[in-house]
Amino acid sequence: MRRARLTRRSLSLRARLLTGLIALTAAFLVVMGVVTTVVLGTLEGNQLNGEVRLASRQSVLGIAAGAEGFAAAYLSLDNGTTGTLTPSSPTADTLVAELRGLSGLPLQKVYDKLNRLAGFERPFNLSISGAPTVRAAWRYVSSQATQSAKQIMPSGPAIIIVGRPASDASSNIRGIVLTELITGGALIALLAVCGNWLIGRGLAPLRRMASTANLITRSGDLAARMPDADRQQETGRLAAAINTMLDRIQQAFSARLRSEQKVRQFAADASHELRTPLTTIRGYAELYRANALGPDELPSAMRRIEQEAERMSMLVAELLELARLDRSTSLDLSETDLTVLAKDAVADARAVEPDREVRTSVPGSLVVTADEPRIRQVLANLLDNVRAHTPPGTPATVRMYRQGSGAVIEVSDQGPGMSEHDAAMAFDRFHRGDGAFAAAVTGRADLGRLDGTEAASSGLGLSIVQAIATAHGGYADLSSDPGKGTTVRLWIPSRDQTSDSEREHASRPQAPRADMAKNLS
Repeated sequence: MRRARLTRRSLSLRARLLTGLIALTAAFLVVMGVVTTVVLGTLEGNQLNGEVRLASRQSVLGIAAGAEGFAAAYLSLDNGTTGTLTPSSPTADTLVAELRGLSGLPLQKVYDKLNRLAGFERPFNLSISGAPTVRAAWRYVSSQATQSAKQIMPSGPAIIIVGRPASDASSNIRGIVLTELITGGALIALLAVCGNWLIGRGLAPLRRMASTANLITRSGDLAARMPDADRQQETGRLAAAINTMLDRIQQAFSARLRSEQKVRQFAADASHELRTPLTTIRGYAELYRANALGPDELPSAMRRIEQEAERMSMLVAELLELARLDRSTSLDLSETDLTVLAKDAVADARAVEPDREVRTSVPGSLVVTADEPRIRQVLANLLDNVRAHTPPGTPATVRMYRQGSGAVIEVSDQGPGMSEHDAAMAFDRFHRGDGAFAAAVTGRADLGRLDGTEAASSGLGLSIVQAIATAHGGYADLSSDPGKGTTVRLWIPSRDQTSDSEREHASRPQAPRADMAKNLS
């Protein structure tokens, strides 16, 4: 039993299909052959019975003249003599031998024995040991009927038996069976050849899919796809389903690779950013330990140590902020009026830099479900970027308007703008714009602190802005051209959730409504 199961498992699908097809066809042919044999055998037997019955009803002379294949014998009831009416043959000898067994018996016993064989003119099988079976029928013949045939049999009442070999009926059946065997064998052989070709052609798409799968397994090429993805056929639907699965696997691996690369890049950038202030602090500490700092230089060294420590603290705080924003549960959502936040942010910007014109274009009220401190942080970061990367006095505008099922926060300036490379990487963590380009355009000799030190910029400001927008279920984008200024837009939903289609729609910048311009101040 176990060996049979192992044998079935070792057979290929093609071999199993071909074996099943041949077995089913052979079973069908056998059933049809048996049915045909039984039906034809019955028909041949009925036909032979009819011929025997018809032959037994003929006149004595007609019987003597005989039909081809029939034999006849008689038993004279007067004197008990027997003989044949047809030429000698094995069939005639069988009939005579049967009648001789009745010779000399009383008339009633003769009738009794014949009736036990069969009724009057009813066919029956007559079999004598060593002789072929004969299909026969008996008949009583009167004296008048024998009078006209006295030259071939004695006059007087007699019993006549007419018979024919029973094998005459089965001979046709044997021929039909032999023909069916030959034809069935030829059909099965043809089926084995043609079926093998047809099954092989039908399984060709599966073979190609298996080859593609092996190629993907060996080479790891997730871009390979299953051929023959025609959804009209079963194999095509299978190929399409596998291709869809491969698309998702490829996307998952690509996302995983991008995530790993992003983590590695983030770790490298963070290490690089922290190394500079640590190196500075360590250098001043070694100078102090070696007594290389004079009394006049010590205050400056401590100031630089404090500045670098502040820079490190800001960097660590922003990294912690980004980590918190990666969790949606870090938001404290409530109904927030963006108009109030915009006016507060503009007022703060004017207080810090009175010479810069900061305008607003906001509706009377724009309420969304958001984290109010985070939105304030977004506005503060964007306006800080305007102050840091544009010349003093460059106008800036804060706009807010509804779009779809959410609201847009837009901060734009008329500064020198950004190069295409910097604009494409503006939201990347630790990315800083081209300071030399900005200085040349703005006319600033130093983009650092007023005391001549390097500005404590971490390159995480816009990354935090984008993370806040994403945490709200929204989107952030930036558009900038050299000499034309920079515009940063955020779309956040009015509720705490939104669909991907709305988010994609919000990512496409649109002009603010005209009725919002009246609030320009």
